[in-house]
Amino acid sequence: MQLEFLGTSSGSPSAFRNVSGAAVKFEKSKKWVLVDCGEGTQHQILKSKLSLYQLSLICISHIHGDHCYGLPGLLASMAMSGRKEAVHIVAPKKVIEFLHATFSLTDLALPFDLKTSAIEALNCASLNFDFCKIEVITLKHRVPSFGFKVSETLIPNKLKTSLLKQHGIATGPHFNQLQKGFDVEYQGKVLASNTYAFPSWQPRSVIVCGDNEKPSLLKGHIDGVDALVHEATYTHKDLKKVGHHTGHSDAKRIAEFANQTHVPLLVLTHFSARYHGPGLLDNLEEEAHTYYQGELVLASDGLVVDIPKVLLSESLE
Repeated sequence: MQLEFLGTSSGSPSAFRNVSGAAVKFEKSKKWVLVDCGEGTQHQILKSKLSLYQLSLICISHIHGDHCYGLPGLLASMAMSGRKEAVHIVAPKKVIEFLHATFSLTDLALPFDLKTSAIEALNCASLNFDFCKIEVITLKHRVPSFGFKVSETLIPNKLKTSLLKQHGIATGPHFNQLQKGFDVEYQGKVLASNTYAFPSWQPRSVIVCGDNEKPSLLKGHIDGVDALVHEATYTHKDLKKVGHHTGHSDAKRIAEFANQTHVPLLVLTHFSARYHGPGLLDNLEEEAHTYYQGELVLASDGLVVDIPKVLLSESLE
């Protein structure tokens, strides 16, 4: 499982950073998830090894343009590439309306099914796809904003060979079926796959947030998460200087939360343009390190972050 950052700026792009976009990739599927799609995201994808043909799910956190203005062009390019497979979009209702209005006014017809789900109608329910699971998390910003907990589901099984031997079950084609997750009949009795097979590794999950001034809203979702991607638009000092309600977090606020909840990997992104350029993020990074003791990453455009596996071992129980 990997995170790839396509845009790490807040508000508007600069010569150093594009606006928001992040990809979540999976080990056992070519399909991938895009979280937010600011203007120019498709150009960032062209610089990566990501394939638009395999982009299967797009999640948009909120209606601000730096998180969604890239959608019409991205979908138009997917249409021109000859894509036929359906594309799923989970987004605020107004973003979906924006898309359909753009299609109508610019005479764009998609050759694939665009399956849209308005976040407001989901009531923060989980969505299951054939390659991952998505959980929607309500955040706090100047407009309704959301985060997405993305969990992998395609994990190959291993067989409990010691248990099979202990139960006198000889090798044969039924081993392959058990490993694939199917119950099988053997010598007049049914062998349950969940008894004789187990996942090769612990399912990994990441939370990728939209804009959010209240990290504590993640408390009910953070347990067991392998990585948290969260905005740190300002340092604490600079946020106070701004002097008006921004709806954003500072490095101190999110670092304290991540430390209190024992997040193993914190990735900060969505940096104000005042920090763009060599050495300008040093104060923000120092602030985050002061309040967070885990692994800290400050995202940059094009950065790929590996989410390591926790391998599971055989149990006879």
